[in-house]
Amino acid sequence: MRIGIGISGGVDSAVSASRLLAQEHEVVGFTMVLCPSSHTDETIEKAAQVAKKLGIEHVVLDFSTSFQQEILDYFVGEYAIGHTPSPCVRCNRRIKFGIMQKAILDHGCDRMATGHYARLAQSGNGIQLLRGVDPIKDQSYFLAQLTQEQLSKAYFPLGDSLKAEVKAEGASLGLVPQSQSESQDLCFLPNGEFASFVAKACPDLVKPGWIIDTAGKRLGQHTGAFQYTIGQRRGLGLGGGPWFVVAIDMQANTVTIGHQEELFCHEIAIDGLNWLVPPQEELPVQVQLRYRMRPVNAILTTTGPSTATLAFPEGAPLAPSGQLAVAYQGNQVLASGWICKNN
Repeated sequence: MRIGIGISGGVDSAVSASRLLAQEHEVVGFTMVLCPSSHTDETIEKAAQVAKKLGIEHVVLDFSTSFQQEILDYFVGEYAIGHTPSPCVRCNRRIKFGIMQKAILDHGCDRMATGHYARLAQSGNGIQLLRGVDPIKDQSYFLAQLTQEQLSKAYFPLGDSLKAEVKAEGASLGLVPQSQSESQDLCFLPNGEFASFVAKACPDLVKPGWIIDTAGKRLGQHTGAFQYTIGQRRGLGLGGGPWFVVAIDMQANTVTIGHQEELFCHEIAIDGLNWLVPPQEELPVQVQLRYRMRPVNAILTTTGPSTATLAFPEGAPLAPSGQLAVAYQGNQVLASGWICKNN
């Protein structure tokens, strides 16, 4: 096949491209411009060097306007209403496997490959999305909002490999300097500091308010409720703990904290429900409410065309609104939806 691959200049995409060539595919490398900066220029140069070493065509795609509208504005908007966004999930559906996949297919490619650690399998009901074999690097969670159509044109060369194997393979091929650091989770926040990014976009959110306990007692002050997330423990600066954030009220500008026993729920509501198997009214699943979180047993019950509830017989940790809940059976992703309410 003629396969277009997203190349960032890192070891995962470089090894993926090398493996595709070894499988005798025709390969074209594509690099996205999302946030024009010196960091972006460096990424393009690294990707171009990898493409040159592999002897493949390299194409640069400028999606900075779409990225601003679809990801950056969404990111700020979610924090402004007290949610904790998941920009990587949204970017995968709308940017990488949305407009980028379309551009790659329009370039004459049959499929788009990426360096994600996940697996695909064909079944009678369509494409199955499965966990990658490396339990530490598995990225199926971030791909759970993709559609069947998007998955049908996807290719994940690293899904059956461990990260250590990929790094060793990359070193042996000499495609990427071994001293090169791994890419950041949030490409637009190289230092990981989200609060200043949001505050710059929405300065009105920076205002003092109260930190209270579940009985309403004032325990301290904050400089903006948007800076906190459900389940947060660090950075509260209060004695008598350990304390955890259990609620955020943007209208009242309050952050409610509690002890660990108050950090559980028995049901959550989700919307934006995306099925990767035929929809069902009710079924038992294992649910991941955050990336790297251990799955918990739940009953998924549909309540509408794009809504559902997840009931936890044994309880589950409180999860921030705006995060993704992904329902698995074993290693297979069945469905996913955005958390909108804890009960």
